[in-house]
Amino acid sequence: MSSDARKKTLVRKRVIDWYSEHGRDFPWRHTTDPYQILIAEMLLRRTTASAVSRVFNDFVTRFDTPERLARAHESTISRALASLGLQSLRAKQFKKTASIIMKEYNGEIPKSHENLQSLPGIGAYIASAVRNFAYGEATPLVDGNVIHFISKVFGIQFRGPTDKKAWEFVAKFGGSHETGLYWGIIDLVATICLKRNPRCPICPLSKVCEWYTNK
Repeated sequence: MSSDARKKTLVRKRVIDWYSEHGRDFPWRHTTDPYQILIAEMLLRRTTASAVSRVFNDFVTRFDTPERLARAHESTISRALASLGLQSLRAKQFKKTASIIMKEYNGEIPKSHENLQSLPGIGAYIASAVRNFAYGEATPLVDGNVIHFISKVFGIQFRGPTDKKAWEFVAKFGGSHETGLYWGIIDLVATICLKRNPRCPICPLSKVCEWYTNK
């Protein structure tokens, strides 16, 4: 095994181990229901996880199926999301997405990446998240958090989450792409590997992090 492969394996293990002890607790991390995962990922765009956690349970209880969400008035959906901001835009998108799921997929959340991305507002990351977190597919995930993490730990710069080279790197780095790896990265970036004033001394990766060991 090359030194590069050893480092990737070590980083994966440390992130997953750290997450198992220190990961944050959110309701969508306790389900594999594809509909609830899709709702959570759509809500998490442009919104903090803590804010989403305050409305998630009520939302998926009130609109517990794509059918019920598709039949709801936009104003009703909007009121349920008022605390998150952009509620009118979100409501319109939720209703449209649910309607397409009912019409084209018989109320079932599609499994394929292509079909997921055909839904309104669903990009590569959300499609991958649903496949990984709900359907257990070994699928790489790349968003701003992952890009930041890679740039610090591995010293590799990518143009952003749409950079194909970033997806290729994560596909190799991710191993079997356990949920704990990606949730661990998200939580490390949120609590330790901060973009401003990172808390490097308490990071489980401080001894192998390119940024910290070379600064």
